[in-house]
Amino acid sequence: MKTYQVAVARMIDAPHEAVYRVVTDMKVHLGILPKQFETLEVLQGGSGSGTVFHLNMNVMGVRSSLQMTVTEPVPGRVIREQDDTAGVTTTWTLKPSNDGRHCHVDLATEFPSKPGLAGVVERLLFPPVIRSIYHRELDNINVYLTTGLTARKDTVLFR
Repeated sequence: MKTYQVAVARMIDAPHEAVYRVVTDMKVHLGILPKQFETLEVLQGGSGSGTVFHLNMNVMGVRSSLQMTVTEPVPGRVIREQDDTAGVTTTWTLKPSNDGRHCHVDLATEFPSKPGLAGVVERLLFPPVIRSIYHRELDNINVYLTTGLTARKDTVLFR
């Protein structure tokens, strides 16, 4: 199956440990999600490896529903959220700065590509939109960790 990847990166003005908590703790993470992420429901766990969550997104009028399982191939440094059924994998790579006061974040998602003309159109239109959403998410992390303000007032649901 053909895939395509969308990736962004940003230096966050906070220590690695704080960024790790925002990325892995779903109660905190919901507060930094852009509006295209409509719902996030935790099905198991809630923080770090072993967490399973259901996510609904609306991007350009296309609704997606994913059930993501969180793993940490490199504990504390590489966080993977994966939906095997949909073939979608998002990887967060956290690299602490030498001074310990900042953290470089790489955020990348691999998507399955539709066949034919639909796939060509998707690979042309979706990456710039997804990159914009991901830049907003990384900006929201930085704002939250430097000011305490969240982008959303929703609450995460736990089963």
